[in-house]
Amino acid sequence: MIDLPKSCIVDKFIPKKVFYEKVNISNSIKEEFINRLSKIYWKYKISEDTINIQKTEDVEEIETFELELKEKYNCKNIIKIITKNIPYPILFFIKYENEFQYAIKYNEEIYFSDWNNEISFNFNALNMEIIYINIVKTITNIDQSIKDLDNEIQKQNEIHKLESEIKRLEGKIRSEKQFNIKVQYNEEIIKKRKEIEELKNNGE
Repeated sequence: MIDLPKSCIVDKFIPKKVFYEKVNISNSIKEEFINRLSKIYWKYKISEDTINIQKTEDVEEIETFELELKEKYNCKNIIKIITKNIPYPILFFIKYENEFQYAIKYNEEIYFSDWNNEISFNFNALNMEIIYINIVKTITNIDQSIKDLDNEIQKQNEIHKLESEIKRLEGKIRSEKQFNIKVQYNEEIIKKRKEIEELKNNGE
């Protein structure tokens, strides 16, 4: 949960048009803002002034935004536009009716928690950059003790890609009639599962 002291509260409504009236936004993205997003709130500001934790050159402060959706969907495009126009990291709390998830941008990618996953963030650290890294680790389900975040995220992405390829091959096996081709697909699956195990064991 986002549990911050009262000194961090902003609780300010931000009109959607602030973002979708930008001249460089495509019509399809503008339609997302209008038709799929209900409201935007700036909920908290995490900074030296509000939480008494030192800023760094890379991370001066962190904002938290609440997005209320009109439908449950992946709002990555909306988050990309919002983060493009704000110079600080933003922790997003995304709501659709009684459902929720979190999102954060890191290295130009947007990462989401699973829907309705109750997670707690640690906002106690030596500086703002560590808080930001801890938020990214929490959302991506990376152990806080992991030091090389970039390497771990790359490893996770490779694992997810291999898992998707395995699902695709399993679908081909179900629809394939020729036994020898089924065997070939299964051999590929075994190879990819071995690659996943090697990636998971790397660094342990």
